[in-house]
Amino acid sequence: MEQNAAFIEEVYRASKNSPAYQNYFVGKKIVIVLDNALAHSQTEHRVAAHEDMTLLRLGPYSPMLNPIESCFSVLKAHIKRFLAERTNLLFDRREFHSYLESRMRLLEEAATESLPCITQSLVIREVMFCQRNVEKALNLENMSYGTLLRHIDWNKNQIEWNIARFL
Repeated sequence: MEQNAAFIEEVYRASKNSPAYQNYFVGKKIVIVLDNALAHSQTEHRVAAHEDMTLLRLGPYSPMLNPIESCFSVLKAHIKRFLAERTNLLFDRREFHSYLESRMRLLEEAATESLPCITQSLVIREVMFCQRNVEKALNLENMSYGTLLRHIDWNKNQIEWNIARFL
């Protein structure tokens, strides 16, 4: 919980010192959006108050308003693909002392290999998607999130069904 408060403070300071803020937003409030993850449950009580900072908590289950949800979805898909291609290693202790240690190492490798899928263009696309949904929410329009897409895995010549959304 203390780490979250420190991170919020770091985001606040970085925002205030950014050229974009200095050039266009001086005097405006900095809004930091929190979802309802358990890790954020006490953040409001632990963060130092600033006159020009607002913490905004999303409503329950609102992934269509939170760009990180879609980014994590892309990351998880890459990690699953990485692990599917190395299923045999899940049952191989390799040079490690235990299967647990071997699997943890494999998960770390999967995360390290998959992290580059979170690109600047992906984040921008997801932010724009969320902005469109904020407009819909303000206009009391329906929003959809999640559509079945057929994804063909050409490496294995099989069809997988993934949850994804269209932009």
